[in-house]
Amino acid sequence: MNAKRATVYKPYRGIVPPLITPLTEEETLDMEALGNLIEHCIQAGVHGVFTMGSSGEAMEVTTEVWLETIKETLRIVGGRIPVFCGVIDSCTSRVLERIRMAEDVGAEHIVVVPPFYLNVSSQDEIIRHFEMICSKTTLKVVAYNIPQMTHANILPETIKKIAEFDNLVMYKDSSSDWEQFQRNLFLLEGSKISLFNGAEELCAPAMIFGADGCVPGLANFFPELFVSMYDAALREDIQEVYRYQKQIWELRKVLFVGSSWMSAMKYLGFLYGYGIGKVSTPVEPLTLKEKEELYCMLLKAHDQYGVKIPELQRGIIV
Repeated sequence: MNAKRATVYKPYRGIVPPLITPLTEEETLDMEALGNLIEHCIQAGVHGVFTMGSSGEAMEVTTEVWLETIKETLRIVGGRIPVFCGVIDSCTSRVLERIRMAEDVGAEHIVVVPPFYLNVSSQDEIIRHFEMICSKTTLKVVAYNIPQMTHANILPETIKKIAEFDNLVMYKDSSSDWEQFQRNLFLLEGSKISLFNGAEELCAPAMIFGADGCVPGLANFFPELFVSMYDAALREDIQEVYRYQKQIWELRKVLFVGSSWMSAMKYLGFLYGYGIGKVSTPVEPLTLKEKEELYCMLLKAHDQYGVKIPELQRGIIV
């Protein structure tokens, strides 16, 4: 990994799965499934978990489920690793409301995106948003860039300014823009904040170039794979990093099965024993044909790379 970035101590590094939120048929929280998921990730050696992000259906679940999920995640983790709690909302005042609620149940780290719905096109508005949030809370703040969802892109020059706020500790860039991510790396060289990549397809190059970690959705189901790649990057074993990234590239194809990547994620959760696969309304679950297609992709990854796949104990794909 990049030697210059490595000389700056960063308390936040490694693999941080953005947890799915297992739901019941009534779209309440499946606490047992959430506990099983978190324990599996921790046993695999992940360095933190991110609850109530995009993979957690943060903007689809009710406020009650959102808060209960944060509370239960904190309880289950019990301080063993950092828990990054999404307080995603459309404007500064609503985010501040969520921050107060999250703080009341014990959150120490919060994840914030730029304002959305109303089109925020000015970088000054994004800076003002984070400035107000950082000044109104003592919690540790993570800036989260996901322009494909918010339609507001945090430019590298902007995150460099935001990084100066005292309690801004981490930046997660899920833009999937490699050119922009490189600029982040260069502009944040020597910065106090940790830089994380949020796109599976860029995990390997990001870590080789000196990113502090990754937040990959597939780490819900294959945490050992991502932790192994991170460890290989620390050893500067480029061949091993390349080998793991090939497996990730193959597995990533499952996210394009069906009309929504969330439906694929939830079916993976079902296959690996983390709930019934319920997706928030009105998103449709995978069809039987799509489920068969996804499972065949897992079989291929197993045959090619030895990826662990679940046995269909029920005898059929449901």
